[in-house]
Amino acid sequence: MATISRCQAALRIFGDELVPEELSRLFGHYYTKGWIKGYKYSTSSGAVVVKKTGAWILEAEPSETGDFDGQISQLLSHTNVSLDVWASFARKFEMDIFCGWLMHESNEGIVILPQTLLMLGERNIALSVDIYAPLDDE
Repeated sequence: MATISRCQAALRIFGDELVPEELSRLFGHYYTKGWIKGYKYSTSSGAVVVKKTGAWILEAEPSETGDFDGQISQLLSHTNVSLDVWASFARKFEMDIFCGWLMHESNEGIVILPQTLLMLGERNIALSVDIYAPLDDE
């Protein structure tokens, strides 16, 4: 079995009371995407969208080798706070690692190291994965 060809992970934290700048100050690292509840913006078609909750999202560098463990280490290295702080986040916010795993072949897989799973579990961070199969014409 071949290893997943590419992966892209992001740490996502959502909550009605979330203020992205406050989390960035606490982490000492700025987010990739962030907004407060009620933030309004216009789409390219002119529709106005209102965000239903606040968000702080940090995207890892894309991995062309499927190095999911490396992406998680990278993300968590930018969020160096105690496990007590993570526990308080878990009481107030929804948190996950959202990952896209992209396959080039019809049978690819991935092994996630126990240390990576432990880091996520200790921080009450769920793992959400979208798996993209190769297109038939590729």
